[in-house]
Amino acid sequence: MNLKMRNKPIVDILFLLALFCVFLISALFIILFGAKIYRATVANMDANFKSRTALSYVTEKIRQFDHSGGASVIHYGDTPVLILNERIDDVDYSTFLYEKDGYLTELTAKSDYDFNLSGGTKIVPVKSFTVERVSDSLYYFTLTDDNGDTVSYYVAEYSHTNNEEGMTHE
Repeated sequence: MNLKMRNKPIVDILFLLALFCVFLISALFIILFGAKIYRATVANMDANFKSRTALSYVTEKIRQFDHSGGASVIHYGDTPVLILNERIDDVDYSTFLYEKDGYLTELTAKSDYDFNLSGGTKIVPVKSFTVERVSDSLYYFTLTDDNGDTVSYYVAEYSHTNNEEGMTHE
């Protein structure tokens, strides 16, 4: 009987040790799985941030320059360029938005500036940026972010779509 009493505490200790190991392994898998989900979520949020930032930036620029003659599109070689015009203190300025070296790029200069793609400030990384003027008041943009996701969208100028009575032109 004495042998039975001695083996029981060893079995209890081994059972508790095995249970503790199962708990540690489960906790480790949960932590690794959570880290993988977190990494994927951060990467997805970063990609969304970049593409949404570019979309919002271009849309807001169209809204800022929403007046007669405020926006136009040219092609500089194969590169489409959105030109936004404004007058400040009797001086005409143009803001150029285009893709260069993997970035949405902006350049603001006097309107008589001999435009080329060499200047500008990098705004956000993109693989491609195209703009097309669909009508007097509608622009079509296609943007491919640095992850390869492509988004296409339309932006309308309000100054061209509404007349004095607030009606839509036909």
